[in-house]
Amino acid sequence: MAQNGLAEQQRTSTYSRKSFQQQRAQRERQEAPGHLRLSPFEKTIMVVGVVLVVFMMVAVVSAKNNLNAAQRSLQTVTTKSSRINQQNQSYQQELDGKQMKAIDHVVKQDQLSIADATVRNVSR
Repeated sequence: MAQNGLAEQQRTSTYSRKSFQQQRAQRERQEAPGHLRLSPFEKTIMVVGVVLVVFMMVAVVSAKNNLNAAQRSLQTVTTKSSRINQQNQSYQQELDGKQMKAIDHVVKQDQLSIADATVRNVSR
């Protein structure tokens, strides 16, 4: 008899699980509508949102292109500045060399002497 009661419980619990699952599936089928209706306001909001997102994407790409162009321009100016700076240093060295030759020529011509130990260069 005890076994009979246990078998009855198992059969009813299995039956109740199956019926519960069937009822749940039936409710889901009934609750899920085939198509959602959107109000004109919701459609307008969605269109405005999409337009804003597209506009922002275009703005970001445009800003990136402008930034790249500005970086290229800066690199060109920096390169030119560096080249001119090196050229100025070269001219300065050449001028210093010619100046020393001219001073040596005057010194020899007038039979003077230069004491480099007592000479101080002052530049501003």
